[in-house]
Amino acid sequence: MAKEPISVESIERFVGETAYDPYGRIRGTIVSVESDVDGIVKTITLETESKEVHFYPSEAVYINNDRVVVWPEWKVLAQKVITNYQRAIKRLKSLEDMYSRNEIPSKIYHELRRKLDHGLSKLKEDTSRLKKMIDRRVNEIEDANLSLERAIANLKLAYLAGEIGEKAYKTAIEHLRSAKESNTQELEDIKKVKNRIEALESGAHTVLREREEKAAKVEEKKPEQPQIPTQIQPIPVKLLEG
Repeated sequence: MAKEPISVESIERFVGETAYDPYGRIRGTIVSVESDVDGIVKTITLETESKEVHFYPSEAVYINNDRVVVWPEWKVLAQKVITNYQRAIKRLKSLEDMYSRNEIPSKIYHELRRKLDHGLSKLKEDTSRLKKMIDRRVNEIEDANLSLERAIANLKLAYLAGEIGEKAYKTAIEHLRSAKESNTQELEDIKKVKNRIEALESGAHTVLREREEKAAKVEEKKPEQPQIPTQIQPIPVKLLEG
């Protein structure tokens, strides 16, 4: 399903407010919004606590539960790949059904088929890029979780040793656990997306395989063409002596 465009009117009230990612992390403060003359948002600008400025395209921006949510790059690409795979599979099935019922000429079928094959080739490239992006993100999260575990262990040690008070400990441990929970949610989301894409890839392969099998059966049923001699063979003549 295509993402609904965001209007300036719907997001302007959030300028100066905090934007989050889908897993509850703070992405930054919304400091600017760019739009076309039609009032449709093109990008939003966020400023982090470290005063860094980042720009995000509108396809990564959502308004959920009265807050602005900015999707990570891998999730934006994943949504595009999933949507395009769903559309490609539907078109492949419809085209094959039309052709099998002789509803379109062979020439038109092959023309449309070439376009679909080209689209699938591009889609495979996007999927490959997405998988690499996801693998990098998983490694980043795993490294971050290891650092969080180390921080939690050091914090508990300091608390049990009486080096920090209970109030400070509870506040700090809550922040660390919240960060780890956000990482867990993102890893679960990544797993679901990977499973979804693998299922769609399998679905596309199934449609293609069925087409090849049907084409092979058609070739098998074709009657053999009689072989025509390439040249006239001479007729042997035998002379009888009388």
